[in-house]
Amino acid sequence: MNFNKTQLMVIGIIAIVAIVFILGLMGIIPGIKKTTVSDPNFPTGSVTLQMWGVGDDYSVYNDIIKSYQGVYKNVKINYTKFTDPVAYQQKLIDALAANQGPDIFMVNNLWVYSNWNKLYPAPSLLLTPQVFSQSFPAVVSKDFVLSGNIFASPLSMDALALIYNKDVFNSKGIVFPPATWDDFIADVSKITEIDQNKKISLSAAALGSAHNINNVPDILSVLAMQSGSTINNPSNDGVILDDPFNKAVQFYTQFSDPVSPYYTWNESFDNSVSSFAAGQTAMIFDYYSAIKDIKNRNAYINLGVAPLPQLSNANASQISNWPNYWGLAVSKQTQNPYVAWSFIRYLTMTPSISSSYLSATNKLPALLSLIQQGLGGDNGVFLKEFLTAKDWFQINPSSIDSIFIGMVSDILSGKLNVQASVQAAQAAINNLYQPSTNLGQ
Repeated sequence: MNFNKTQLMVIGIIAIVAIVFILGLMGIIPGIKKTTVSDPNFPTGSVTLQMWGVGDDYSVYNDIIKSYQGVYKNVKINYTKFTDPVAYQQKLIDALAANQGPDIFMVNNLWVYSNWNKLYPAPSLLLTPQVFSQSFPAVVSKDFVLSGNIFASPLSMDALALIYNKDVFNSKGIVFPPATWDDFIADVSKITEIDQNKKISLSAAALGSAHNINNVPDILSVLAMQSGSTINNPSNDGVILDDPFNKAVQFYTQFSDPVSPYYTWNESFDNSVSSFAAGQTAMIFDYYSAIKDIKNRNAYINLGVAPLPQLSNANASQISNWPNYWGLAVSKQTQNPYVAWSFIRYLTMTPSISSSYLSATNKLPALLSLIQQGLGGDNGVFLKEFLTAKDWFQINPSSIDSIFIGMVSDILSGKLNVQASVQAAQAAINNLYQPSTNLGQ
């Protein structure tokens, strides 16, 4: 059979289209191969998930959700943003109590211990504790893996660090930030400017008081853990505020004691971040997330970041830093736990997807692979601290914070001495270790 020129062109075009389509189905040409879900446990019917978060705009997740839906086309994810963490916590408590909670929601790293019974653990077919522990710093498994079950996965991480004013250090002839607490004390003596009436015109550090310093409970906890205290008792159902804890409290409060040679701070100062941004305080202990606030208050401040000081001659097991981070968990009330955990794993454990989230939120990574990539960069101080971060099991974090702050206040007011105040705090905290009814409370 003979074909004319037009017929030959049509046949050629059809043949080319057919070849391209076949190669696409084989995966040789990207973008054409039909997307299939290889997981036989994944439901085939339509699934809608409700997700709640704190601080993150929907735009943060928009592309990530679309990417996930490119594989799992039967899944729809609706995201609700909350701005205030306290209001979010209460709204979440109320919703779960009414059996109207979201499928996926953010949890702070200290919440899971007292609320694991409200959470649906990760199915082992999707994620195992062994894989989880190999993917994140050790503290993440401690916080989020209980009795061999994974109850949350981190979106990012943060940790306390020393934030200092380089101009003040230069003016005082201090070349390097303090690496140890002995160095820190020496720098306090060099920096503090105080007159004969005990009025502080330049504070070396925001340390020692109860009410105008960010993160007082975190600072006290890490000081105690550096000194060797585990804080929790052996069964993790209470606390033992032992001699190392007493020493940590005594060390902390001396900086607000007018009779101490290291007196450098009191409650007449503004909040620690405000005072630092105004150039009235040379050092504060805060998180990476605080740096944006500092620069918003003073765009020209010449700040530096250094690791949290440690004890002199501390061995590897004594190195301690304090973490603060959020993860995603799945409600026990959900009708689709497998799908919810599939999305969490995709978001938090896929390096490229996690990087997208971090870029959109200006947060720091939790994945070890991403931490390793950033160790030599601008935020390397924080990233290295994630590897040595430690915390303790808190049944009621917000109440424990109040007890710690009250303990410091009682000491500074002279109401109780250090030992008596610490003993009172221990009793008050141990009274909290009853079955929890509220998330994080």
